[in-house]
Amino acid sequence: MTHLLPRALRAALVAVFALGLGIQALTAYLAHTEGGRNGDLTVSPDGTVTVGGDLVSSVMRAHGTEVALYTVAALVLVQVVVVCVWRLATLAQNGEALSSASLPYLTVTIRALAGATVLLTLLALRIGDAVPLSFTLYPWGAVLAAGTGTLVMVLLRTLLHQAIERDVEATRMHDELKGLV
Repeated sequence: MTHLLPRALRAALVAVFALGLGIQALTAYLAHTEGGRNGDLTVSPDGTVTVGGDLVSSVMRAHGTEVALYTVAALVLVQVVVVCVWRLATLAQNGEALSSASLPYLTVTIRALAGATVLLTLLALRIGDAVPLSFTLYPWGAVLAAGTGTLVMVLLRTLLHQAIERDVEATRMHDELKGLV
């Protein structure tokens, strides 16, 4: 890896981690403050019922605790993925990415992405009736992205297993040839 690539990757990972913390804090704040707020019911031209004229307020009022729990838990899992990718980048920088040392980080990444996919699916199903379809597409897009990321990581883990097996076989054959020569 060149020197610029790990730095750029780490800068992006720090930004994702910090953004996740910010969204977690905002979600917790909204769940705490919007749950007790009273407002007038209004119906928008597209048929969406809102409280106090604000879609976020109506969703948080109806499903605030659930939205907060699903969102915070999914973001914690995304932060776990960020930490694992950071470690994998370190292994790659040290030339150890194609070794068994990468397997635990890939396994944790797969499990975290799968968990985030499940949580985001539950979130999308739970708030689907409270918001218009255009807003529901955001959680479903996140489900699609997390599911795709999970499948890509499973593929990479399978390829890593094959590379490790071939390396072990090549080492064994090399040792046999050394013994013959």
